[in-house]
Amino acid sequence: MDDRRPSPLELLMSLAATLVMVWSVLPPQDRMWIRLRAATVTRRLLDVAASREGRAGMKDELSGRDPRLRYVTAYRLGMWRDRVIAWVKP
Repeated sequence: MDDRRPSPLELLMSLAATLVMVWSVLPPQDRMWIRLRAATVTRRLLDVAASREGRAGMKDELSGRDPRLRYVTAYRLGMWRDRVIAWVKP
């Protein structure tokens, strides 16, 4: 009998295969609810990150530093936040 432990890559591949199998047997409405939940959580996280970057940009601007990088990052995070809903469409 082989006593070796599976490598992290093997564990990751077996987890991915298990998730694919579970996903394939779920009814379509359950898959839709999971996608909606994932989109909601992702949208909230991106919203918080964009707000923080925007506030940090304002703080940099008020303290005399260049806020451009922060504002660009906030803008891009906001754009990604607004596009998340497209992931849910079947």
